[in-house]
Amino acid sequence: MDIGFCIALLVVAFVLIIVELLIVPGTSVLGFIGFGGMVYGIYEIFATHGTTAGWIALCAVAVLCVGLTVWVLKTKSWKKITLDDKLDGKVNVLDAQKIKVGEEGKAMSRLAPTGQASFSGEICEVQSMDGYIDPKTPIKVVRIENNKVFVVEA
Repeated sequence: MDIGFCIALLVVAFVLIIVELLIVPGTSVLGFIGFGGMVYGIYEIFATHGTTAGWIALCAVAVLCVGLTVWVLKTKSWKKITLDDKLDGKVNVLDAQKIKVGEEGKAMSRLAPTGQASFSGEICEVQSMDGYIDPKTPIKVVRIENNKVFVVEA
């Protein structure tokens, strides 16, 4: 087998491994094919071009892998393609003193069937038992269960 083909195989295998690590999530076929191609390329260089060429190829691949890993970690270039969003949502925690069954308020958003409502200046998430309720419609609390407020049109 020609040395050019073996080097091309190693380059393609290396690219497949990079694609696996940076673009395709999880362990998939591309990673296995890339790793297998790299092992086969090094094996072929050992088998057809001798141990000296094989050791040179093995060392070059190892240095390239370590060098690329250090470069990617040092430049933080992997941060550009990873998900780095923070969730700042919160659970609807109700103060038993502020919202009670029978209290009336106003829908702040469309309740379809869930949305936001205001009760005495306190905004919380509510669920309509009447179906859809338009914004600014007067509503009434009929039930509170596990921090869920169920409302109907007043």
